Amino acid sequence: MRVTFANARVWRYVMSSISKFVEVGLMIVSDDGLTVKAMDPSRVALVEFNIPKESFDTFELEDEVRVAINVEDLGKILRSSEKDDRISLEVSENSLTIELERRGIPRMFIIPLHTGSEVEAIPELSLDLRNKFKVVGTTLYEGISSIEDLGDVLTFNIGEDCLSLVVKSDLGDAEVVFDKESGVLLEFEANDPNTSVSYGVEYLSYIKQPMKISETVDILLSPEMPCKLILNLPQGAKMNYYVAPRVE
Repeated sequence: MRVTFANARVWRYVMSSISKFVEVGLMIVSDDGLTVKAMDPSRVALVEFNIPKESFDTFELEDEVRVAINVEDLGKILRSSEKDDRISLEVSENSLTIELERRGIPRMFIIPLHTGSEVEAIPELSLDLRNKFKVVGTTLYEGISSIEDLGDVLTFNIGEDCLSLVVKSDLGDAEVVFDKESGVLLEFEANDPNTSVSYGVEYLSYIKQPMKISETVDILLSPEMPCKLILNLPQGAKMNYYVAPRVE
């Protein structure tokens, strides 16, 4: 198996964010493309990073590949990658070879594959989330960045014509409002207006960097339910991120 993707920075930001809450992930390469799935040990957050087959420059595959990879080590390797770097991945019997190519000069890294059944237990989620909002990726990045240090809990308030992010602390309340009138909300579907749902702010902060390079982010919510964030990344890549609600 060997695949090549033209934008290594996408991999850098995604793997860096995943490595903040999990060490090992499951990589699946099939005729449909490549997927990396991981869930944090406390089972609060689950992530699916997907690149469809047609988004790869090179896609060589004989049989489906399912291997456990050390996301933390991969994130460290990718720290030096840039937007114009090409990334190639090749799986052998016991190792994953990563090649980063910049201006025709390749850099090779080899990391061992993990063995273990814990990554096989990652569930398939199918949630009926009744409220959907779409924003530009940098908008959500800036919104979370501006209030994340002020408290431990971030609350999404679903309004009649807006979505607000609220963090409360002993210092007071901080709020960021995305509304339809300003054009910040590219899509707005609120079937449960005047409701709210809260999450641990650290779990939303973990994936700020991929938000920064996302074309758009879909925010799917329902009261007392996990949230689902869909990060629409460059060149057809996508990151689905689920966070369980915070129970006070």
